[in-house]
Amino acid sequence: MRREDLVTHERQLHSLRDVIEGYSQLGIGVEEEHRHVPAHSLIATQNAIEAAKYELVFGLVRDGELDVPVLVEEHFVPGGYRRYLIDGHTRTRAAIELGRRTVDAFVIWSPSGDWDSNFVRVAEHYGNVLVKDLPFI
Repeated sequence: MRREDLVTHERQLHSLRDVIEGYSQLGIGVEEEHRHVPAHSLIATQNAIEAAKYELVFGLVRDGELDVPVLVEEHFVPGGYRRYLIDGHTRTRAAIELGRRTVDAFVIWSPSGDWDSNFVRVAEHYGNVLVKDLPFI
């Protein structure tokens, strides 16, 4: 894993636009906000974190050299919100291990509160594991 292979702010904005466009094509109206979200409650949409990548990312996050917002999907459910991490699992885990309580995020949400999401299905497939509890491979 090389530094050049990691996400940039510009690439993250492109990914955000792609997700929003995908929902638009499905007829699902979503909005986005740039804000901080609780790191410890983010539900993973992947099953593990690559240890080699984590070693590189941890140092960059610690040193403030990888300040790229993560992508989060927020759903209103009975009793509150569920937030699914779309992109940024390694950066989020590094932030958690560094003692940070929140992460900078582009948050996708719908005025309707909840909607059909493949990211939710993927998270359910993996057991709705929190990012803080993902194993390393």
